[in-house]
Amino acid sequence: MERNVKRERLPLFGMLLTTVLVLGGLLGLHWWIQHRSDIYTQRALAAGWQEDWAEAEAWAREAEAAGASGVLDKLTYDRATSLFEAGDYAAARQLFAELGAYREAPRQIMACDYKQAEALEVAGDYAAARDAFLAVAGYEDALNRADRCRYALAEALLAAGDREAAFQSFLALGNFQDAPQRAQALAQELTGENDESLAVQQAQGYTPETLSQQEQLQKARETLQNHRLAAGRGHALFLTEEGTVRAAGANDQGQCDTAGWRDMVAVAAGFAHSLGLTRDGRVLAAGDNSCGQCDVSQWTGVVSVFCGPWDSFGLTADGSLLHCGFMDLSAAAGWTGLSGVAVGDGTLFALRRNGTLLSSRPDQAQIWSDLDGVAAAGYAPVGLKKDGTLLSASRDVSDWTEVLSLQSSVTLLVGLKQDGTLLAAPLLPTDEALLAALERETDVVGFSVAGTYVLLLHGDGTLSAPGATFDLTPFSH
Repeated sequence: MERNVKRERLPLFGMLLTTVLVLGGLLGLHWWIQHRSDIYTQRALAAGWQEDWAEAEAWAREAEAAGASGVLDKLTYDRATSLFEAGDYAAARQLFAELGAYREAPRQIMACDYKQAEALEVAGDYAAARDAFLAVAGYEDALNRADRCRYALAEALLAAGDREAAFQSFLALGNFQDAPQRAQALAQELTGENDESLAVQQAQGYTPETLSQQEQLQKARETLQNHRLAAGRGHALFLTEEGTVRAAGANDQGQCDTAGWRDMVAVAAGFAHSLGLTRDGRVLAAGDNSCGQCDVSQWTGVVSVFCGPWDSFGLTADGSLLHCGFMDLSAAAGWTGLSGVAVGDGTLFALRRNGTLLSSRPDQAQIWSDLDGVAAAGYAPVGLKKDGTLLSASRDVSDWTEVLSLQSSVTLLVGLKQDGTLLAAPLLPTDEALLAALERETDVVGFSVAGTYVLLLHGDGTLSAPGATFDLTPFSH
């Protein structure tokens, strides 16, 4: 009987053991399913620490197939960082570019480009280094380094005996280091004129007649009243002589709620928001703030304001740029010494006080000088020179002369001439009647362009808005 009991216990024990083993296997399988992505991730990271990137990538793919996320991006970032530290900036840049907006990848791309520009400068290839530094002008001291390369190029021209080209190069540097003094000295040598100012003017090719014309243009620019007008998509602002702001047009976002603004000196308008600059350098905003474009309450020391469709810009007394809104302007972080900006198609153009141009898109940078203004023709710049002529790499504007001021919208490029008339060119298909109406306008002393209309102030104080679809009656109250 004991034998029978034992015989009965053995199968029972086997069943229990089998059950335990099956349950253990199921639990182990469950644990593995739950933790395999972590294990693969750790193996990928360990291989990355040893810089076995092929092994690391293989494990990273296994980890992501098992449900992990971001492992490949982290490894790519670590690999790019390792290449950067080893001095392989081209390879590092390529990997950072593959990462898009991951972590600090955009900033690291600029760092790679900066290092490559630095290598070009060290190698003495100053022209290529200048262009490379300008392409990352917002990174650290890249803008200053670009000017340093331009200075070196001017010295090289002088050493090669091309004194006239050296003069023009030093002159284009503005107040950089001793460039003004170098330009003056060369001008005196070239012309034999003892008076420094006259020598510089003569060396630039100015005759008494052309110099007089340019002086008249400058005086006329100083009397322009563009700061009193702001055209938005469907609304417009007018700054009265008393410093109040009147608004007309759509107010669906509160963009016309400016009745309480006082002691204002300038206005600007975006797609559906408005800015006003106070006499003491503060900025007020009203309207759409979906992209943070109205977050200007902390701005101080502002001397001029500008708008893009969903962006706000301010320039301080030292030429620094303030910004809030939709655009990513990390490429413009280090811009200084600015006197004006123009917003294009996803691009910001800035005019420097030395008459040169900056672009947030490297492929749209232009080595221009002697500028007094800039407008955006889509994603490409149009430069206004001090002599009233235009520069453009994207369209023929060679017949535009005696231009005081230049502005643009998505659809129109408009210039105000010295005689108070307008020049207009379509950037997109535009109603011919509007172009004809603009060309008939006279005695214009200020203007602002938006979409398919232009807000105009005339010398007699009246306002008109060819192409506008809203009533200007509020401006006459």
